[in-house]
Amino acid sequence: MNASPANSAVAILSPREDAVQTGLRSPATVVAVALLLRLGCLYLAHQAGGNFFPVGQEAGNLAWSLALGHGFSSPLVGMQGPTAWVAPVYPFLLALGFKLLSMNPYHVVVFGQVMNAIFSALTCWPIFFLAKKLFSLRVASASCWAWAVLPTAILFPLEWIWDQSLAALLLTALLCATVYLSAEPSAEVPPKTAGARREAMLWAGYGIAWAFTLLTNPAIGLPLPVLLLWLAWKRHKTGAPWKGPAAIALLCCVLGMLPWTARNYAAFGRFVPVKSNFGLEFWLGNNPDVKIIWTWWRSPASDAAESNELHRLGEIAYMHEKQSEALKFIWAHPGAFLDSSFDRFVDTWTALWDQRADPWVNALHAGTAYIFFCSAFSLLALLGLLLARRANALETFPLSAAMLFFPVTYYVTHSAVRYRQPIDPVMTILAVYAAAYAYAKVAGKTQIQTEGRSPLLAAESRQQKTARSRRPAATD
Repeated sequence: MNASPANSAVAILSPREDAVQTGLRSPATVVAVALLLRLGCLYLAHQAGGNFFPVGQEAGNLAWSLALGHGFSSPLVGMQGPTAWVAPVYPFLLALGFKLLSMNPYHVVVFGQVMNAIFSALTCWPIFFLAKKLFSLRVASASCWAWAVLPTAILFPLEWIWDQSLAALLLTALLCATVYLSAEPSAEVPPKTAGARREAMLWAGYGIAWAFTLLTNPAIGLPLPVLLLWLAWKRHKTGAPWKGPAAIALLCCVLGMLPWTARNYAAFGRFVPVKSNFGLEFWLGNNPDVKIIWTWWRSPASDAAESNELHRLGEIAYMHEKQSEALKFIWAHPGAFLDSSFDRFVDTWTALWDQRADPWVNALHAGTAYIFFCSAFSLLALLGLLLARRANALETFPLSAAMLFFPVTYYVTHSAVRYRQPIDPVMTILAVYAAAYAYAKVAGKTQIQTEGRSPLLAAESRQQKTARSRRPAATD
């Protein structure tokens, strides 16, 4: 039998060509390219100067205080004393930069940008493994490359000396760990064996990873309960033990956060699990002066009257007062709250307002392109989510949970596209999946290729298989 043209093409590949293709599919290659691309853009930004200076006031002030030995204090200029204004992980990392670089602020800015670029590039690893587990090797490789060149994944790590790049890496890694833990063997592991100890360590590490992530960005905690419930349900369905592992994960998560919570209680005499500033952010988006998204000029960092009120009441009392004022406003003006929340929802996914507020986008005169990109990216990711749910809603639920729950905080406070970056890796995977599906439709293929395809999406219900057998499906 004569070989098909496709087989012939494969057969004539030289070892060097095959090595090149293998290298291009490797996430390590993509990480290296992504990092070089970000560092190259960083060099250009510093050469241009002017409007391309990064933003990060509170984190930088806290890092400066920590490096001087004054403790976790003074997030705003003129503000003294202990604080819980910001989650602790990122300021501590910046403080390390101050220590290493002899307290030179400019060098620490570069340190923060390089650190963010590294976090952003490393995100290719969990993107690859998550996409490979849920979809296919081809989708995984394409998702890595898409993240490497994604404009916002390049822009935000350099523009904002903030936690969003680290948060994106951590959330994607946790989603990946969640999916892999759900696929543990169904057989009971005998107690007091090496396998049981290994499983307990895995779940303990999972809980500690959640604690570290919450101490980086507590908004990521919104999907946590539903992800744990999904994980318990999945293991229960396969007959794998779930009560003990879930308890270990929760206990380790609580224990991991306990030292910081105890520190906050000792400093303020109040229960503050991670950070204190929700009341202020809630009020900035819900008060009589709000016209579209929020009243940034009413922040104590910009408004002298609010700064005086903060100093008079103290941090915790001030935050409670602002939260109370916001709730009273919402109760009196529910329509205005719904209108503003809808505006923030739209802005989160389209950058309709953010394009006017983002300093680097304005410096690049790229507002229209920014809106177009953010809107198209969001629509493509939504299409990918719908297609993934149709293929197997249960197995792809962690992606749905991240997309649905994470942004809620910003709908009710105030929005910016950079706040959404922790779920941008998930959106990248879903957008690539949608593009692959569309390509398969255009190419006229009638069945899903099985080579490299994850057993998760292959293991669908009989009803789904029957329904799909009546219509063409796509390859990846």
